[in-house]
Amino acid sequence: MTAGLFESESTGGVVARVGFEYQDAFVLQHLPRWLAQGAFSHVVSEAVGDVEVCYYAPGGGVQRVLHEAKDYALTSTQFWAEIARFKQVHETSPAEFPRFVLVCRDFNSVTAPLVSKVDRLRGVGASFDDDSVMLAGARREIVEWVTGKSQGEATAQFVIDRVEFVIYGAEHADAAFAGEVEKHLSALNFRAREVAALRDQCKVMVARSSFRPLHRASIETAVLDLLGDESLTWMAAPTPVLLVNQRVSLEHLGVNVTGFTGPQRSQRSASDWSTLSAALTGIGDFIKVSRPRRCVSLDGKQRMSVACLVGYALSATRGFLLDIEHNGQHYRTDNHVKASGTFFDRAVEIGKGIKQGVVCIGFPTPVGVDFSAAAGGSLVALPRLELSSSSAIADTMSLNLAVAEAKQALLRFRTSNQLELVHLFIKAPSVFAMAFGHRLNAVGGVQLYDWVDGGYALTATLSDG
Repeated sequence: MTAGLFESESTGGVVARVGFEYQDAFVLQHLPRWLAQGAFSHVVSEAVGDVEVCYYAPGGGVQRVLHEAKDYALTSTQFWAEIARFKQVHETSPAEFPRFVLVCRDFNSVTAPLVSKVDRLRGVGASFDDDSVMLAGARREIVEWVTGKSQGEATAQFVIDRVEFVIYGAEHADAAFAGEVEKHLSALNFRAREVAALRDQCKVMVARSSFRPLHRASIETAVLDLLGDESLTWMAAPTPVLLVNQRVSLEHLGVNVTGFTGPQRSQRSASDWSTLSAALTGIGDFIKVSRPRRCVSLDGKQRMSVACLVGYALSATRGFLLDIEHNGQHYRTDNHVKASGTFFDRAVEIGKGIKQGVVCIGFPTPVGVDFSAAAGGSLVALPRLELSSSSAIADTMSLNLAVAEAKQALLRFRTSNQLELVHLFIKAPSVFAMAFGHRLNAVGGVQLYDWVDGGYALTATLSDG
């Protein structure tokens, strides 16, 4: 048997509007927390479950956290029926429904021990490594407890991996909303009357969520309307995009860059880099349709190609602003003030008249002849632009100066040589590579390279098309 949108378990509540006060209160109170999660897309009531909190999925699509909300303590029979229902939904569509939450006013004395064990496993248990003997023992104890209640081992593993239990009372949802706004959306700096007005608007939208999804964009629009002339602070609040060497949890926007940051990145194919680029572009597309804010915060400490590719995918021409953290300092691309003087000490052009060319940008030490190690030295005969400097990036103004000079020099070089493809070598702080990629439009095709194991390797290709 599979779960579906039109089965009785899915449609019963919306027809009778049974228990909506309880689940509406739960949704209302948790909206500020969900809004603070970058990947949050929308919430809908009475679709497959009582409540589904939906998140942007890597590569597009949606991942749903299905909640069942019961304003009472379930009997043991009811409890296991809900778990079985969760398992059925997951088996029907595992990618779409990876996680489940059982929300109750309380859990009875029979099932409460399991709830406590799972909470402890997810809480203090998270401090242990995945292969910890202590963690394995705790998991084994939960399996033994569940099987001792005449449930299968597969059910026990499902609970461990995919189910969360929440005790919730709806009586104070209105008052709790203000505290949740202050806790999760501190950038709003709302006054009490504005919080109350937002709560009232959200109440109306939540009440309609069994007939159509409540999208993030609608909540953000309500926030902006309430802020009025004071909306600039909220508009400047960045959306974090994670660049990490591990799986990104569904609440966050980000990409797993494992394989693109270590020595193995020289083995990544053009298709691999294209997939990474598409993932970053997809995140940008989701940000644009889900909120009016275009500021993105990033860790600028990346390899050259990843940094440049990220900046390019979230480019200025697409309307994005970057808040880049690099070595404890922040650089924002909405600050366009440039330092005085010139940044690059030397710009040398060599060769003319071929459709491909080489651009080497190096500071505080130049790229030098290292580029000749790429592609077996076949690039040596191409026209070449070398930019070098003894200067360093001290602040946003010097970064702006370096990026502006480098782009202008590249454009002149491309035009004078009628280039269709530029082979780009960067030996500089990665914050420069990210900011340069952010401004790298109207330059035609660009092939990036990374220094790996004593030589340059082809990595990502950027194209205006």
